[in-house]
Amino acid sequence: MRPCLDVQLKATVDLGEQVNGVFRYPLKSRNYNLLRVSTMVPRILVVLCLPRDETMWLTISADELILRRCAFWASLAGLPDTDNKESVTVSIQANNLFDVGGLKALMEQSRTGAIT
Repeated sequence: MRPCLDVQLKATVDLGEQVNGVFRYPLKSRNYNLLRVSTMVPRILVVLCLPRDETMWLTISADELILRRCAFWASLAGLPDTDNKESVTVSIQANNLFDVGGLKALMEQSRTGAIT
């Protein structure tokens, strides 16, 4: 099997502090609804937390691409519908780091059907 993920990437300089191991992120209702429905290819939200100083966000050269700070992911599959028209605040586990190890684990979960 060839594992696959669809990713909705958001970026912010103001993710805030985690509370009890959870970040809270406001997401447009339309995006929330697209991410919460079951699909053949799992969909996840990835929130990239960038430095406040734009000049520090990214460094590119012929040898490397450096993107500063970190990113976290969340699966919204199966979450309830919302009556909110503008936005929904979602919870993102602070231990869901979107790094090499996290991506490998997500791809394995996609391959086995553990993430929906």
